[in-house]
Amino acid sequence: MIRVLYILNATDRFGGATKAIMNLLNGMNNIIPYFILPDDSGIAEVLRRKGIAYSVLNYRMAVYPPLKSLQDYLLFLPRLCGRIYLNTRASRQIEAIARNFNADIIHTNTSVNDIGYRASRTLHMPHVWHIREYGIQDFGFHHYPCHSLFMRKFKAAQSYTICITKDIQCYNGLHNWSASRVIYDGVLHTSQICFSPMKKNYFLFAGRLEKGKGIEELIEAYGIYTAKTELPHPLWIAGDTLDAAYKDKLYGIVSHMTCKDNIHFLGMRKDILDLMQNAMALIVPSRAEGFGFITAEGMFSGALVIGKDASGTKEQFDNGYHLTKQEIALRYRTQDELVEHMLQVSRQGIEPYLRTIKAGQNAAEQLYSIENHQSAVCQFYCEICKHNGK
Repeated sequence: MIRVLYILNATDRFGGATKAIMNLLNGMNNIIPYFILPDDSGIAEVLRRKGIAYSVLNYRMAVYPPLKSLQDYLLFLPRLCGRIYLNTRASRQIEAIARNFNADIIHTNTSVNDIGYRASRTLHMPHVWHIREYGIQDFGFHHYPCHSLFMRKFKAAQSYTICITKDIQCYNGLHNWSASRVIYDGVLHTSQICFSPMKKNYFLFAGRLEKGKGIEELIEAYGIYTAKTELPHPLWIAGDTLDAAYKDKLYGIVSHMTCKDNIHFLGMRKDILDLMQNAMALIVPSRAEGFGFITAEGMFSGALVIGKDASGTKEQFDNGYHLTKQEIALRYRTQDELVEHMLQVSRQGIEPYLRTIKAGQNAAEQLYSIENHQSAVCQFYCEICKHNGK
């Protein structure tokens, strides 16, 4: 049995990182987990039901505070000092927890927290970074003191990395590093693959409502699409945000569009897989997706995916093409290409794209199943323990 202390950045059960780590542990009998959480909500409820031990500590991301307003600028230095203090205290608390738990490995479920790494240095214990994001490109995060210095921690002694795509591994200079692995997230079980040929006439966006997800570009493209067809499919937007100002901005943009009655904000949904299965197409417009949990979920659910040919989304498409020898989705690079795909799908229906959907499902089953993910991570844990004499 391997005793692993997991450190999470957030408890939002709808987030891809949280879904992935819970999928990893679902049914793994050779792992004894203990969780460190930033609050007692969301995933904490799931852990309580499963009888998994956890502690709630007060810590922040190891990135500079945001600068979006005059108040942010005025409070920048106090907030930064506060973050450093809280994280220093949390790392010491983790040292005590790790000792009492008798942990074999500390596994930080993101690359924006370093409290687990700092504790591991004191304890001379292996630490795993689960690198899920670019940082600057996708979320606008800037590590302190700077990204290049922060990256050195990935290559420190007893430091190991799991990168969720090859591109993220290369971005962090880890592609030739022996202690780094590319392990794609486990999205669903192979038994959960499904397909419904009876699609409904709507396009679907699913995910957080934030600039990096490309939601503004999608709304703009949808406006152009509706102007070019007499019977446009509605756009359903399933997701939400904690940024009230940005949400108001999106609502404001839509309110001034002639097609406003065709755009529906659904909020967070628990039936997202059903929405994907029944959609005419799932649109993934993210500019710099780390992995693309939604994309893989869509393929498992038998959705036709229309996705931006960039970052993690592109890697999924390329992997699928290499594996199945055909395209597994409709790629686009420009707004015009996105509009054209929407027009063609709404005019032709789903029939011409059935082979594309099937190829996507085959790729998802072989690359992004929970079973494959569990096997790869468990093997890596065993290698780490063996290397450290455990």
